[in-house]
Amino acid sequence: MRVDVTKYLVMGAMSVRDLFFKRIQEEGIVEFISPTPPALETPPEIQNLIDALHVLRQMVSVKQGPTDDYRSAGVLARHVVERSHELEHLAEKVRIIEKDISRIEPFGDFSIPTLHEIEAETGRIFQFFFAKKSELLEAPKRPEVLFVGHAYGLDYFVAINEERTNYDGFIEILIETSLGELHDRLAQIQRQIDEYESELASLAHKKKLLQSGLVDALNRYHLNDSKERLQSLLNGEVFAVEGWVAKNKIQAVLKIADELDIHIESIQIEEKDRVPTYLENKRFGRLGQDLISIYDTPSCFDRDPSLWVFVAFGIFFSMIIADAGYGLILFGFSLFLYFKYGKKAGLGRRVILLAMSLSIGCMFWGVMMSSFFGIDIKPDSKIRDVSLINWMVNQKAEYLLTHKPKAYTDLMQEYPQLKDAATPHELMMTITRKQQGMGNYVIYDNFTDNVLIELAIFIGTIHIIISFLRYLDRNWAGLGWVIFMVGSYLFFPLLLGALSLIHYIFHVPYELGGMIGKYLLFTGLGMCVVLALIQRRLKGLEEIMNIIGVFADVMSYLRIYALSLAGIIMATTFNQIGTSMPIYLGIFVILAGHMINLTLALMGGVIHGLRLNFIEWYHYSFDGGGKEFHPLSLIKID
Repeated sequence: MRVDVTKYLVMGAMSVRDLFFKRIQEEGIVEFISPTPPALETPPEIQNLIDALHVLRQMVSVKQGPTDDYRSAGVLARHVVERSHELEHLAEKVRIIEKDISRIEPFGDFSIPTLHEIEAETGRIFQFFFAKKSELLEAPKRPEVLFVGHAYGLDYFVAINEERTNYDGFIEILIETSLGELHDRLAQIQRQIDEYESELASLAHKKKLLQSGLVDALNRYHLNDSKERLQSLLNGEVFAVEGWVAKNKIQAVLKIADELDIHIESIQIEEKDRVPTYLENKRFGRLGQDLISIYDTPSCFDRDPSLWVFVAFGIFFSMIIADAGYGLILFGFSLFLYFKYGKKAGLGRRVILLAMSLSIGCMFWGVMMSSFFGIDIKPDSKIRDVSLINWMVNQKAEYLLTHKPKAYTDLMQEYPQLKDAATPHELMMTITRKQQGMGNYVIYDNFTDNVLIELAIFIGTIHIIISFLRYLDRNWAGLGWVIFMVGSYLFFPLLLGALSLIHYIFHVPYELGGMIGKYLLFTGLGMCVVLALIQRRLKGLEEIMNIIGVFADVMSYLRIYALSLAGIIMATTFNQIGTSMPIYLGIFVILAGHMINLTLALMGGVIHGLRLNFIEWYHYSFDGGGKEFHPLSLIKID
């Protein structure tokens, strides 16, 4: 539910300012308005605490040693951050030393002072080189050039001359520190790194202290930031500040104001003001509120779509997964997470409850489809007696045999052997296929596919109609589009000579329904334009262009059928491949295949289940672009 937000002016004595802001923060009911844009930089104290927590979360906690007693979270945070920076500096030193070692390692370990003494006594200069493809160069053939070895795809040489000499194709290496000294430096730095890492690991158990310190620092920062938004009047004797208050929280603010002798009154909202959006939901609506925050915040004029999105997303997700077995796995996993992490209130608990709700929907719809890990269940199996899809398929077959519409004639022309079929069972089970596939009964499988397609379009039509009806007071043309969509749903089966679930489930007369649908289609289209002209004047002429968008949006719901069918085919295929192999290899293929299929199904269910809400449905009943209501409140940790 979206609660309207009102703008208020607060005025009171400066002596009660601190107490007033403290009480308001405890209640968490007012968002104070800043006369200037808020600062984007994070205060150093808070940033230190965040960085320190990030460092310690990467450390594996060890048994506490003789460490300092850090009573202040700020002091501990600074120490941890300093140690982290020192470790980064030491890691860079290690990188440089290891690079130097790899550069001179082919020449071996020797004393640099001893080399200089030899050069002084002999009057010769030792130079060190490396080269690529040295066999193509002239320098290696010279007597003063000595080959040392090959490493890292390079050839290494030492040249002894009276003066420094350059050679074509050779790159000189200057050696100022011996290999042994570099290894000693590296070992010393590694010991220091181990010491610092051990110290940080011994401090990992103090994460709670840092978390508490971070919460306290954030609460102080938000409180002080809100205080800075006030104006000082009458030489500092009086303060004044503006703020947003949700209408259902006004009494709580007035009570605090009366106790502290503070004046508060409602003031007019200006055009430049960006009114925040306050949503207040419980139970399933709260889960839907988390979902809608993924995409956008409703505007301050939008009706709260939280519960609508939750229900619709659950339906679409379940239909896309379309397997009771996968739903059972998801339910078991979410149940495990609930008992391990779901006891504390918060976003984590709500995500787990959302997953649990979706898994129940998946199991229910999987039963309705008689789909369980892609196992091929025969149409005449007792398991299918509880299947909604099986019931719809039988209703369709019975309707064809009873009313014999054009679809029945077309079916008889394609399969003449069905002319003697007198019962739905005979109609659907007479023709079988020899090759391996999803099923063995041609007519039954075709009817099942058609029913799933019809369901997707039917649900999409209902979903878009609901979207139009929600904003009918703002978009009068929506009434015309609702009539147009109902008319189209009635008329197009007659136009195409097809059979729809409105005939064999809702028993709408075929010919009469199509005729009524034709009139509704054109009547609705005319009403769209007329109502749009009345509401928006000449701009209403643009309304006729929405006809393409409405058709495209409804057809977009076919993705539900496509994704569910893809998942069923993959599950069945993995089963067939696994059962054709030796048992151990087959079990592995089936398990791995179903894990891959489940992962893809979950991705498709989440992405497309939300997309149908955020794109197709939002198109007609959502403005968005709102600013979330952020009152001054206390952050708490359990």
